[in-house]
Amino acid sequence: MATISAYRGKLYLLGRFPAKDGSDQLKQTRIATGLEDTPANRRVAEKQLKKLERELKAGTFDWGDWSVNGRIGGPTWRDAIDALYKKKVVLGRTKESTWEVNYMGRLKRLNPGSEVSSTSIREAIEFYERETYSYKLMYYLMKDIAMLLGVRFPEVGLPTYTQENTALKKVPNDDEIIEWVLSAGPAHQWCFGMMATYGLRPHEVPLCTQIEDGYVQVPQNTKTGFRTVVPLYRDWIETFDLANRVQPPEAVLTSGRPDACAVWLNTRRVAMKLPWTPYALRHAYAGRLWRSGGAQLDPFTAARLMGHSLKEHIKTYRAFVDPNQIAVQAEAAFEANKLRTTEQVFAALGQGPRR
Repeated sequence: MATISAYRGKLYLLGRFPAKDGSDQLKQTRIATGLEDTPANRRVAEKQLKKLERELKAGTFDWGDWSVNGRIGGPTWRDAIDALYKKKVVLGRTKESTWEVNYMGRLKRLNPGSEVSSTSIREAIEFYERETYSYKLMYYLMKDIAMLLGVRFPEVGLPTYTQENTALKKVPNDDEIIEWVLSAGPAHQWCFGMMATYGLRPHEVPLCTQIEDGYVQVPQNTKTGFRTVVPLYRDWIETFDLANRVQPPEAVLTSGRPDACAVWLNTRRVAMKLPWTPYALRHAYAGRLWRSGGAQLDPFTAARLMGHSLKEHIKTYRAFVDPNQIAVQAEAAFEANKLRTTEQVFAALGQGPRR
């Protein structure tokens, strides 16, 4: 039995209808009438409802007869993605690269021609484990989509992902990195070597420029913009033959996908049966940076070398940052206490402190 329902000022016919794929199954579906929720339009919708019920009873129901402006039922995932793109990229501050990698990397698994409903939104969210970052990201993307399309947001659990879940996984040590890079083969060695030696992101590797003194410059048209990076260790430039530039294949460079180099490198990493993702080379650089700089390295300098904001760097690499900053504070406390103790001794002797 179909009914008339209203949502966000629009009228719909709600009921169990034949599946759109032609199977014999009945599926709870909402058909958009295209009518505003007014008393007059309610009477029109009642006539449509009677017609619908007659067709269902006679077995003559056809989805093609129930389209509004060429569309069957409510908005589709294609509509949803278009609306979200407009909000995030066209009118918002999201970069194309972030949209392609972070958002479309997850949204592309949704059937673009399927209708967006509370059920399909819930399924999209619950595809991921609740404590993961992907669940959190999808939860808020789906909230945006529900609001943009006027679809009821389902009752699903709030994300439980927290920063505590993001502790750095085990990264390769220096010997493991050397073996990794030198075993990668000529097509991949240079890219892996650049990530290891300079802590570059995968998409930055083909775009970077090698300059004098072994430094590398990352151009403006990257995730975090222009910066100059120092090598750690400097002898790895020779070990990995980084002066002999070997770019990724043309198909990778011209694919138009910002994650093309990352995918290409990860495919090789999987073939090598390595337990770390290519990004682990960047994490290892961060650890090496703090081991080399020690307590004298300030977080702002480290953040700029890595192409982070200060907040993001501390959040991501707290395990490396904290011990060094604790050392700085402890040393300052020791010096302050030493000076205060000296002044107390001289005061007791009736003398001023020696300068």
